[in-house]
Amino acid sequence: MRRMTHIIALGAALGVIAPVMADEPVSADGGALYVHGVMRENTCRLEMDSAWQDVDLGDISRADVSLVGKMAKPVTVKLYLRDCPQIPTRSANITPLTHTRSAQQPGYQARFVAATDALNPDLIKVTGVSGIGLRLKDSRGQTVKMAQQSDTVLLNPGQDMVNFTLAPERTTAPLVVGPYHALINFSMIYQ
Repeated sequence: MRRMTHIIALGAALGVIAPVMADEPVSADGGALYVHGVMRENTCRLEMDSAWQDVDLGDISRADVSLVGKMAKPVTVKLYLRDCPQIPTRSANITPLTHTRSAQQPGYQARFVAATDALNPDLIKVTGVSGIGLRLKDSRGQTVKMAQQSDTVLLNPGQDMVNFTLAPERTTAPLVVGPYHALINFSMIYQ
């Protein structure tokens, strides 16, 4: 019995040591990797020339904004988009109970942030003069509300430009003329 135990112990030791000392590698269990991902359409991207723009509203006279609410000639602001794919869009809008859907048109939402006029929050505050503010309108002619995400707007296939307009507008504050400026930040979310 003792001899049998020694033989079993020797066999076990050789079974453990022999593969370590052999020239061939030790075999091990194998397995598989399940690899997966999703390839998606790209979204639109803003052309870098559109990210920072110097918009010249030109010269306006007192007569151009003589009455409260009167607007001077608007100036078009163009934002250029690139690589907009033709993909389906489905979005719930800011406007309650409305949705935007399309089978082939990408959509975007814009958000503009600027200081607003103290007397009319629909206007952007200007620095340097008094009695005017700036009205920003979207491509549908609607006033853009500051610091509020817009409803989704669909781009036509191949469309690479989005237009907004800016116009000086008379407020109820006393009119003081001179050079003026304003800073308007914006962001765009692509669907």
